[in-house]
Amino acid sequence: MKSIYLDSSVPSAYYERSERGRVTRKWWDEKIKSYKVLVSVLTLRELEALKTEERRRALLLLVKGFPVLKVDSAAQELAASYIEKKVIPPNVPNDALHIALAVINKVDMLLSWDFAHMVRPEVERKINILNMMSGYSRICIISPEKLLKEERSYLA
Repeated sequence: MKSIYLDSSVPSAYYERSERGRVTRKWWDEKIKSYKVLVSVLTLRELEALKTEERRRALLLLVKGFPVLKVDSAAQELAASYIEKKVIPPNVPNDALHIALAVINKVDMLLSWDFAHMVRPEVERKINILNMMSGYSRICIISPEKLLKEERSYLA
């Protein structure tokens, strides 16, 4: 079974009344059981920081029960290298840390709606070059929409 790491953008989109929300719910309701789903303490911290208590509770309930990855020095060092090598901008260190947590823990895919800094072919390519140079494995960084469209190839 393939493993998949959720950054906070995925559960955050679940209740949205938008196309992004519809796609997230479809993936969550129909496909999530096909994967070993993981989150991190960083994902939980970002969800806990939401201002609206009702929304915060609903989103934390969505991810309840998933294994939670801890931030360690290896993940922090790898995240710092993504920033140092200018793959991830320094003003979004959590994005670098989400990727590093997934990589350090040998997760197959990182699922995100962050098209600005993560879900971009050139970012994934540069991340994987750095990973290979550092002795880590490749990671697939993908949106729920693309994963739904190409699910068969990712589950193979």
